[in-house]
Amino acid sequence: MQVWPREIGLQAVDSETVEAMRRHWEDGWNRNDVDLICGPFADDVVFSSPFVPRIVGDPGTWEIRGIDALRQYVADSFERATPGIGYRCDAVHAGTDCVILAYTVLHPKGDLPGADLMRLDADGRVTEWRCH
Repeated sequence: MQVWPREIGLQAVDSETVEAMRRHWEDGWNRNDVDLICGPFADDVVFSSPFVPRIVGDPGTWEIRGIDALRQYVADSFERATPGIGYRCDAVHAGTDCVILAYTVLHPKGDLPGADLMRLDADGRVTEWRCH
């Protein structure tokens, strides 16, 4: 995996934080580890995903708010997951206050691409997670 090199004077999330975010995401999903996935998230995190309506059972709900609700969502995702599914982070991109993880869901019926945007606060905690 290659992380975009930082130029002098460029303001972006540092490489150490970017790598930590990648490890939490990839290792957490592949180990079915709710604590590892949710470790970098702020208490007031906002999460959105095309899968939220299906998991929460409400077609009008696209966001989950708060770490407790997010932890439950991730745990429920593991309960409903297809056996044999895996995740591979293919690329990581850093912005001024966010990290984008481009990945492949390794699904037994065919691989699927995805990308997650994670916005960080000044302390490096994820306050917003947008799944695509």
